[in-house]
Amino acid sequence: MKNIYEFKNKNLTWINVTKPAKPQIDFLSEKYNLNQEDVLDVLPPIQRSKIIERPDYIFMILLFPVYDREDGDIYTEEVDFFITKNRLITVHSEKIPFLSDFFGSCKKNPKTSKCSGDMANLLYEIINGLLNYCFPMLRHLNLDLEDVEHKLFKEYEKKSTVDRTVRIKTNIFDFQRIMQSHEYVLGKLIEIAPRFFPAKKLENNFIHLAEYAREINLSLQTFKDTANALHDANTTLVNYRVNEIAKLLSVFAVIIFPLTLLSAMFGMNTSHTPIIGTSFDFWKITGMMVMGTAVMLAFFKWRKWI
Repeated sequence: MKNIYEFKNKNLTWINVTKPAKPQIDFLSEKYNLNQEDVLDVLPPIQRSKIIERPDYIFMILLFPVYDREDGDIYTEEVDFFITKNRLITVHSEKIPFLSDFFGSCKKNPKTSKCSGDMANLLYEIINGLLNYCFPMLRHLNLDLEDVEHKLFKEYEKKSTVDRTVRIKTNIFDFQRIMQSHEYVLGKLIEIAPRFFPAKKLENNFIHLAEYAREINLSLQTFKDTANALHDANTTLVNYRVNEIAKLLSVFAVIIFPLTLLSAMFGMNTSHTPIIGTSFDFWKITGMMVMGTAVMLAFFKWRKWI
């Protein structure tokens, strides 16, 4: 059937399903007697990460981040596993290049050590590769944070700086939400899988995968704290700048108001307005205004308001 591919060696069969639709899932359900609840979970929408022990197999869902280079956002990719002692079914939408590339390499070179072992070895290689796929995105997020921190005091007023900081915070949150259950799910796999794989294999191959997941989550928590600190610092700088501008405008308003009042008084059409009609009356009034401005500026300076 379309989008269902098979790889075999002497120890196992790996069935890789890409871009799954209802016909493919129904075909697998009927052929391998899969639980209907698990079949429904494979189809959209995206589910949460989880692991369930069935009488004949282990059903596991793991979520992984996918970085969209066009809009700079992180999205969620779901990978579903149906695991038995000698058969593995993986279901995914082919958005993570590693999984399709690894399957292709096994088809091309089935005798390589990564593909020629038993089910525990193959499952380890797949999950290990998927977790390693996350580390370049962690490095990218770290570089983004360092770049924002470097530009913070120079370009904090720019809308692009605020937009980028918010985008980084959103990506870190999404990344953390995607990865937060991996440590639990992998720990549960170690607990329930010994009836499918030798315990020694589990101890040697799977325990440090849970440590990988813990390391990723710790890094994301650090990034989250850093992004929050940078956002708060940017907000503080912007607020300080706004307050400085508001203070300056207030000073101008206070200066302009008495000058406006003075000019209005001398502009009144009365019979005995002082100064008006004398020699150099315009310059006298202008001098009074300049002197009043200088006195107010000196007072504001003395009070350290400007």
